[in-house]
Amino acid sequence: MSCNICNDGASKYKCPSCRIPYCSIPCWKKHKNDGCGDEVVTITTAASLNNAAIPDAQKPKYIFPTEDTVPPEKLQLLRDNMQLRNILSNPHVRTILSSLDNATNPSKHLHDAMQEPIFVEFVDECMKTLNPPTQEELDEAILQSLDLQNI
Repeated sequence: MSCNICNDGASKYKCPSCRIPYCSIPCWKKHKNDGCGDEVVTITTAASLNNAAIPDAQKPKYIFPTEDTVPPEKLQLLRDNMQLRNILSNPHVRTILSSLDNATNPSKHLHDAMQEPIFVEFVDECMKTLNPPTQEELDEAILQSLDLQNI
C-alpha cells in the first residue's frame, strides 16, 4: 500500500483519526497540517463514549459508511461486554489485532488469525454481541443439543 500523502513511499503507518496510510514523519506532519477531516469511529473511539445519550450532532461520523458499517450504538454494546474485556486481556489477542490493523494484506492475515482458537472466540463473542441470536435460532440450537444427547 502506498502513502496517500506523497504517493511515493510504501505506507508503514495509519493516521489514528482517519486511518489514511502515510510513510514518514514529514508526510504525517503535512497530513496533520492539512487536516485529516472527520474522525472515524473505531472501537477505541466507542470505548471513550459514555453511557449517556449523545445528540446526533455530537456523534462521531463515518467517512465512508457501507452496508457493513457498525452504528455507534452497537459499538457501545461491545464496550460494555465483560466477556470481550476478558478475552482482550489476553496479550496474544491484542498482538493479533495490532498486526491485523497494520497488515498490508488484512484478508490473508485475518484468514491466518482465524486459525487461532482464542481469536475465533473473540470474533464469535463480537458477532454474538452485534447480532444476538433470535429466539427461533436459540430454540433450534436447544433441539439440536437434545438430539445429540439422545444418540
